[in-house]
Amino acid sequence: MRKLTEWLLRHRTATVVVFALLTAGSLLLYPLVQVNYDLSEYLPQDSMTKRAMEEMEESFGYDAVLRVMVEDVTLSESLDIKETLSQMEGVASVLWLDDVADIRQPLETLDAGTVEQYYRDGAALYQVTLTGGDYDTASGDTIDAIRALGIDGLSVAGNAEEARNTRILLDSEMLQIFAVVVPFCLLILFLASKSWVEPLLYLAVLFVAIFINLGTNVCFSSVSFITQAMAAVLQLAISLDYSLFLFHRYLEERDAGKDAREAVLAAVQGSLNSILASALTTIAGFLAMVLMQYSIGRDIGFVLAKGITLSFLSVILLMPVLIYLLRNVIDKTRHKPWMPSFAKLGRGAMKIRWVLVVVLVVLIVPAYLGQQQNVYLYGDSAGSATAQTQTSQEREAIEAKFGVYNPVVLLVPRGDTAGEIALAQELEAQPAVTSVQALVTLADPTLPRDMLPDAVVEQFESDEYSRMIVQLNIAEEGTALTQAVEDIEAAAEAYYPGQWLAVGTPTSLNDIRLSVESDGTLVQILSILAVGIIVMLAFRSIVIPVLLVALIQCAIWINMSVPYFTGEPLIYIGYLVISGLQLGATIDYAILLTNRYRDERRLGQAPMDAAVSALKVSGHSILVSTLILAGAGFSLSIISNIPSVSIIGLLLCRGALLSGGMVIVMLPPLLALLDRVIRAGTIKRKGEIL
Repeated sequence: MRKLTEWLLRHRTATVVVFALLTAGSLLLYPLVQVNYDLSEYLPQDSMTKRAMEEMEESFGYDAVLRVMVEDVTLSESLDIKETLSQMEGVASVLWLDDVADIRQPLETLDAGTVEQYYRDGAALYQVTLTGGDYDTASGDTIDAIRALGIDGLSVAGNAEEARNTRILLDSEMLQIFAVVVPFCLLILFLASKSWVEPLLYLAVLFVAIFINLGTNVCFSSVSFITQAMAAVLQLAISLDYSLFLFHRYLEERDAGKDAREAVLAAVQGSLNSILASALTTIAGFLAMVLMQYSIGRDIGFVLAKGITLSFLSVILLMPVLIYLLRNVIDKTRHKPWMPSFAKLGRGAMKIRWVLVVVLVVLIVPAYLGQQQNVYLYGDSAGSATAQTQTSQEREAIEAKFGVYNPVVLLVPRGDTAGEIALAQELEAQPAVTSVQALVTLADPTLPRDMLPDAVVEQFESDEYSRMIVQLNIAEEGTALTQAVEDIEAAAEAYYPGQWLAVGTPTSLNDIRLSVESDGTLVQILSILAVGIIVMLAFRSIVIPVLLVALIQCAIWINMSVPYFTGEPLIYIGYLVISGLQLGATIDYAILLTNRYRDERRLGQAPMDAAVSALKVSGHSILVSTLILAGAGFSLSIISNIPSVSIIGLLLCRGALLSGGMVIVMLPPLLALLDRVIRAGTIKRKGEIL
């Protein structure tokens, strides 16, 4: 590594130019990255939802369906609005009361249940089918055009509207999050810095890596909106400590009397083990997600693993060159850090080391049991916006007037009118079902199909299938919704054994749940094994990886048990991401401190003195990294209106604080107490004490 660094320093101008060109090229590529807002895309190919979606698209098209409500309108005004909507570009059809009943007759003479599905208390509700899918940008443009009509009392709801709103939120929130995170990082870094130029140097190096990562995402067919929302912030927060490790080592070498060139070479050589081990453990945690059946793990895992790799390369290749170029500025802007010394904390922890061990043991059991009992959310609630948005307020207004709209679409073989009638009647009798829309329920089944409007027939019949839209009155995930779906599927199986398909948000929840529950165990096991092996190779020890992984895993259990003890459900994708991320990202702190402990032991210090010295030297870096990671997570949690992103931020914030606290308070006493065991389980080089 020394020879490579020497070569980079000799060609320092070329090195900076190459990184500048890579950054500029990536910024040009960034607008070409495709963002996917459809979480069902990540389901396994053999899942019911995937098969049903493919069949639905082939037979009927999988176009977006909106609920459009207009309040305070008469019947004649409602018909005019329907005509206006029908003629709009991007609208395939509009279904309203006049398609299923003769509204030339007095409303009192019509079936009340039918009327109230479309017109109630002066409000008209239209079912608007678009020519594009829920997640097409063209559908979002059509919704914008509908809103631009300027119709008073207009409300829009549906997956296409949720996707449109999420796109808007994503674009605005990324800027808001960075507007909070970057100043916060600068504040912490200035407080902890030993040179005024230090924080700017860190951010310059990491922004290069972040921009290259964002631009090179163009190599993927698409990235999920969850990945897009959090990748840059997580990359910044997680990999910032690599810069800290290298720069602080450089300052130590300068303080030891080395000239700038030799100090840079020694700093890279001395910090490489910690930086490489830290990067590899984080990358391993993310790559463990790649093997998930629910392939959003592959999406998140590849993007963030690539980002951490680029951060590592930027720190190792670019930062030494920038340090050397700015060596005189760094020397002139040196100052004392404002962070307190950790020596007193280290000595205090040594005095009560046995008490700390007991406290840790007492916390482990309820935390482990609590995190196993969490209630999880699996479905589209992970991707929809929270109640502060116009979209959710309009959805609630429609639901208040016309009820919850949570449809399950059944595809059954065409041609069995009697079977469809019987199935529809059985479904309508179920307590969770509000209505069943099918040709046999919307029109007299004895009427010839050619007497019905083409727009209606095309929505409910294809060459092979009849489509039945079963509307549920349950919106929230839980056992009630699961039971309702199971009842629908049981009824379909009774009438059409092995011949039916079902698709919709409620039915996709089981597919997601079955996929991710096994994924959770897989991700945890692979993360622990991969991280443990990397730490073992880095320290040539069997005991150290067990100690470090166990300590961080305790912090993870405590973090994940909080939702159980507070009685709050946990979005499962957040649990999966943080399970791998917290271990891979925060074990860096333990690696740094343990590396320092070993250095002090090699210098001949006794175990307790070595532990205190290690904390004194590395405590600042650990605290800064902890605060920045926690701050980034906190920013995600309070700014993002996308629940999956917000919960990942909250878990990250709490997890970083717990892991950092564990390492600072618990690890030094444990290293001293287990010194003999660590020595016995370590392969030593000739002449080494530890």
